[in-house]
Amino acid sequence: MNNKASSQRGVSLIEALVALLVLALGIMGMAGIQTRTLVESRTTNSRALALQMADDLLDRMQANSALRINPPAVSPYLAAWGALAAAPVNCFTTGCNGAQLAAFDLVQWKASLARVLPGGDARVFRSNTDATQFGILIGWTETQAKNQGEAAGAQATLFTNAIAIRDAANAVGTGVAGVTCPAGLICHLVYIRP
Repeated sequence: MNNKASSQRGVSLIEALVALLVLALGIMGMAGIQTRTLVESRTTNSRALALQMADDLLDRMQANSALRINPPAVSPYLAAWGALAAAPVNCFTTGCNGAQLAAFDLVQWKASLARVLPGGDARVFRSNTDATQFGILIGWTETQAKNQGEAAGAQATLFTNAIAIRDAANAVGTGVAGVTCPAGLICHLVYIRP
């Protein structure tokens, strides 16, 4: 009887260890799901901020009545990636013409973009199919960009398809030659018509 009791104690110990292993795997799975949800939530929040910033630039363009009423051949609201030089005139303290206000708006807008989005930057370009339409390609850095760089095979394809920029015809890209999202950034494309 003594042998039987000691073998029963060993079985109970094994059962407890198996139960502990199953519990640990479940907790690790839940932690992975929570982490992925947090990353997706941040990306969604960043996209919402990008839309708000595009709307802010649209409001600035519409408020510039001098350029809205008499638009020049080349819009002063076009901007490349990177920081802009300081505006030549501070339109808060001095009266500005349309081009000066556009330069001031862009400097203020890009500075605000860099504050609200991590590594936030943008490119503003003219649509090649509609002269009254502007494209705003807003980019930012995210943890997801790091994860995408480490992905391979089918996982890399999923990342690529999930963050691909598509034009109005659902083709990948902006539809304008030379206008692309820089490497290491997640981008959001918005078209506006001031």
